[in-house]
Amino acid sequence: MYNVWKYSILALNVVGYVFALFLIPRIILERRHPSATLAWMLGIALLPVFGVPLYFLIGVRRIRRHIRAKIATVAPIAFPLSARLRPEELPTPGGRECGRVLAAAGSPPPVAGNRVTFLRGGDEAYDAVLALISSARDHLHAQFFILDADPVGRRFVQALAVRAREGIRVRLLLDAVGSWRALRRMVRPLREAGGEVAAFLPAFPLHRRWSSHLRNHRKLLIADGRKAFTGGMNIGKRYMGPRTAKWQWRDTAVIIEGPGLPDLQGLFLDDWAFATDETLPSGELFPLCAPFTGGSPSPSILQVVASGPDRQAHPIYQGVFTAFTGARQRIWVETPYFVPDDAIGTALINAALRGVDVRLIVPSSRQSDLWVVALAGRSYFDEMIAAGVRIFFYRRTNLHSKALVIDSDVGVIGSPNVDMRSFFLNFELGVFLYDRPRIDMLAAGIAEDLLGAEELDPERFARRSGAMRLIEDTCRIFSPLF
Repeated sequence: MYNVWKYSILALNVVGYVFALFLIPRIILERRHPSATLAWMLGIALLPVFGVPLYFLIGVRRIRRHIRAKIATVAPIAFPLSARLRPEELPTPGGRECGRVLAAAGSPPPVAGNRVTFLRGGDEAYDAVLALISSARDHLHAQFFILDADPVGRRFVQALAVRAREGIRVRLLLDAVGSWRALRRMVRPLREAGGEVAAFLPAFPLHRRWSSHLRNHRKLLIADGRKAFTGGMNIGKRYMGPRTAKWQWRDTAVIIEGPGLPDLQGLFLDDWAFATDETLPSGELFPLCAPFTGGSPSPSILQVVASGPDRQAHPIYQGVFTAFTGARQRIWVETPYFVPDDAIGTALINAALRGVDVRLIVPSSRQSDLWVVALAGRSYFDEMIAAGVRIFFYRRTNLHSKALVIDSDVGVIGSPNVDMRSFFLNFELGVFLYDRPRIDMLAAGIAEDLLGAEELDPERFARRSGAMRLIEDTCRIFSPLF
């Protein structure tokens, strides 16, 4: 028996070292941060039995796609070219710089003539989602990171199933990890009604496409290619409901109409094709979305930006970095998870040192649903406080809103957090706003949240124990995994 174990362990080590010979050059060619590259190399070389499986579980950062080009050739013909703007046509200097970087990084150019409606309460979002589902006449496309198995989630599935029975083409795309409970049984009524349901990147290694940690974090519901719901909200009672409860999370979403819809539709179809191999499903996918003109408020200028491990560049990250470094008056950041890389952290610190009004609003560690990430975020606070960054803890409930305001030039709302997972690992969707009325509305929402927040006392924070500092720094190491 001893010999069996001995030779088994020896065989595993040999296999591990063989894999290590192929993996180490691959890791070097990935051009990660030098410290991350060195850590993976040492882990795989010294302990290949553990290092090699761990790399395949959480180390892979890229996914290849081969079908995006076909969808991209269809989407641009869906609206008048006059709605497209060159970045230099944007109304503000900060917007022009940001739009130029995003376009160069592969995002569609900005588009004018949109109607953007903010939804700041869970009850508003709940009513808007159900109304959007009821309004469809041809198809409904939905994708979410989390569909909770609770009354709100079941009501959502029921509403989709009703429309499917009425002949509406319903396609629901859920992240295989975030919505694993819903995918097991809860979506069955929709399938039975004729709707289509797909899982994005199962975590089980035997699938042709799988990943344990590269997740689709996007939130999007589109009716007929004409009207869309997006933002930070998933579907569940934590996020929305027929009545706003005290324990319901604070979150933000938007309803978008107008010529920006083909970009959102193209993004959904891209993800749907990746999950199902169905490149152009049936239906009137790209109806003509004429620009809105006049009225109050005035039409909005926006840019749909997708980011993820399937893209060579990191457009959302690069756009946010550009906006931060060009700020002159204010940078207001509202995010549930704050774990910036060196560049974003330095951009915020430098802005504060230049006299820019930099404010960061995060949930308190008691309210946060991911306390490891909340503690990791605290490890950045000392240096930021010293530079003049003002930090606020939202106290009323868990803060899940993801919003950025830079001067009156750029506003960002969508699914990404200000953390390394959103910037480099997740599939994310951000809407960059370039018109002052919408940016000011977004800023007004953040200002309202400041009324329910408590500003961090620098002196009191500096007196926290050495043990707490050690915990924060330890959580910082592991936070990108969550």
